[in-house]
Amino acid sequence: MADQRPALELSHVGSAGAEGTASGYVIENVTFACGPGTWTALSGPAAADRTGVLRCAAGLDRVTAGEVRLADGLRLAHVGLRPVEEQLAEVGTLGAELDRLPAAAAEPLAEALRGLGLWTLRDTPVLDLPEGRRRAAALALALAPAPDVLLADDPAGGLPPDEAEALLDLLRDLVDRRGLCVVATAPDLAGLERADEVVLLAEGRVVETWVMP
Repeated sequence: MADQRPALELSHVGSAGAEGTASGYVIENVTFACGPGTWTALSGPAAADRTGVLRCAAGLDRVTAGEVRLADGLRLAHVGLRPVEEQLAEVGTLGAELDRLPAAAAEPLAEALRGLGLWTLRDTPVLDLPEGRRRAAALALALAPAPDVLLADDPAGGLPPDEAEALLDLLRDLVDRRGLCVVATAPDLAGLERADEVVLLAEGRVVETWVMP
């Protein structure tokens, strides 16, 4: 966490839900910033609209108040904010994706596939994979362009515990080793344990923010 300049910043962000967003999420006056090489966990009850915050940050829902700022020159990717089947609709196999990518993008994807236990499944049609593995495949593809900021909604959802741990460990390694900025919803303790900062939400508002030890 050497560089503390914000990679992504939300300043008094609000979304009017039914008045302007297809998803219906309603958030109000959400403010936080995260720097390169950090993991920010969005926590709170099911009705906290954690996903709505990520959708506004990704530009998928219309921001009706405040501002979302991505630092100049940085690349943003997101995963879990659209149905996995939609995100993977044009993907045949992960192996075919590897073959069509330039070397600079293929290597990060290959690394992600190995880290997520998907390497031996690279020639299996992605839509034939179990649900959790499809979610992991979507994450691997989101990481292939080596984004600077990754927005992830419940990234390990649907995976068996050991595979979920491996996925979260891979993300933590990318945060520490490559300076990736991760903002992820954390529906359970595993997502909180790896975070540097936790933003606690309730009914679409920030209740508290704290730095993890």
